[in-house]
Amino acid sequence: MKNVLVAEDCKIIRKGISAMIARCQVPVDQIIECKNGQEALEIAGNMPIDVLITDIRMPEMDGITLVQELQKKKYIPRIVAISGYDDFSFAVDLLRCGVREYLLKPVKREELNAIMVKLEGEVQKESVQRRSKMALCRSQLKRILLSENITQEEMEEVERVSGFHETEFSVICSNRMPKNQENHQMFYFPDVEGNCVALMAAKDVRDFVLCSSENGYLGISDSYEGLWNLRRAYEEARNQRIRLFCMQKEGSGPGNSYLIPPNELECFVQRIGTQKNVKNESFLLNMKDRVKNGEIEGIWFQELICQITARVKEFYGKILEAEEVRPDDLCHMLAFDNIDEYCMEIRRVLSTINQRALGQIDDFKKRIKMEQALAYINENYPKNINMAMVSNHISMNYTVFSIAFKEYTKDNFVSYLRKIRMNEAKRLLSETDLKIGVIGPMTGYEDPKHFMKTFKWTTGVTPSEFRKNLRRKEGGIENNTPKTKIGTF
Repeated sequence: MKNVLVAEDCKIIRKGISAMIARCQVPVDQIIECKNGQEALEIAGNMPIDVLITDIRMPEMDGITLVQELQKKKYIPRIVAISGYDDFSFAVDLLRCGVREYLLKPVKREELNAIMVKLEGEVQKESVQRRSKMALCRSQLKRILLSENITQEEMEEVERVSGFHETEFSVICSNRMPKNQENHQMFYFPDVEGNCVALMAAKDVRDFVLCSSENGYLGISDSYEGLWNLRRAYEEARNQRIRLFCMQKEGSGPGNSYLIPPNELECFVQRIGTQKNVKNESFLLNMKDRVKNGEIEGIWFQELICQITARVKEFYGKILEAEEVRPDDLCHMLAFDNIDEYCMEIRRVLSTINQRALGQIDDFKKRIKMEQALAYINENYPKNINMAMVSNHISMNYTVFSIAFKEYTKDNFVSYLRKIRMNEAKRLLSETDLKIGVIGPMTGYEDPKHFMKTFKWTTGVTPSEFRKNLRRKEGGIENNTPKTKIGTF
């Protein structure tokens, strides 16, 4: 339970009742006290009160008059009357006026607690019913906004439940949720054809605009009566929102439709990831200027971006996943304040894709050059080659080649070349009877001592020992196999 109001002229009794409520089984957000009926009426008129506990005899305005006046209010609280024995004759009149419960003084904690528990159950049940009705009402209002069929009976019910049966309303289109608007009679729809739409009492529009941080970009309809005008009001607000979004001057033309030719769309997509992407930038800026000048309809500019987005997703799906880019957001231009911000986001998304595509092309080119470098090394390892010769052969900067080579092979150049030469030396030692002095020059080592030293450092044995070990294995004799001794008995 949110708010409980205690109206009692005797301070001691008033404080006692408030203390009992605070300690009862029902959680109460706020207990409000007042000393007469007039104060209670003002409080109930300014905020919703769930339960009112009022004395019958009070100065300025007694409990009976208070109960009668409350029946005229939009939100009528559940009323509990308290009185002495002498006032019991008023009980029937109070019950006729809408009093739900009656307590005699002195108020007993158990009786008050039982009443609070009972009324809390009613509050919760009514709250559920009210939320259900409002959810249905919102659904019906959205149907009207979208011009779906709705009967006259349904229209009248929506008007009654929504509170717009006797109230002029306006529609506001924006691109974000309103903040701190709890005091306004309003229904909010976060996504209607890409718009954020608010339906509110016309009298609240001025305060709403003053509280809004985006009042320069709000599309606001005129005031209307009757929800059968809701679609008209929405279209009026939406058109104004689009004009403000496009930053079009008053009196500018309505604009023409624009459909990008298939070949132009294909060229646009193909230019991404190339140095010609600058043409795409110029194309977008040109389209934006034409929209601002009223030459092209804003909604058709959005359609153009949707077409581009669809093709970009086909071509660069993997890049979009890797970069966590969501191009679909670009299909809702009214989610942005204005066309400048919208185009800025378009350019950012396309720039991200372009940079990643260029990076992939650079990676591909680098991979091709590394394959060429490895092929050159495998062909020329017997010669006296070095990294400068290889980088020069593939026309690549020495330092850049050094970094790229290690990234590609996970090894530096000297180590990689040594492994190639040593693997070939092992093959020649195992498969041929060539002398060691011949094998060294064949694998790029003109100096026999350098060859011997490098081979032993790599394998742990000299070339001669390596060959002998191989021959032993081929002959089936292992160093660790014990020889059989033949003795005499």
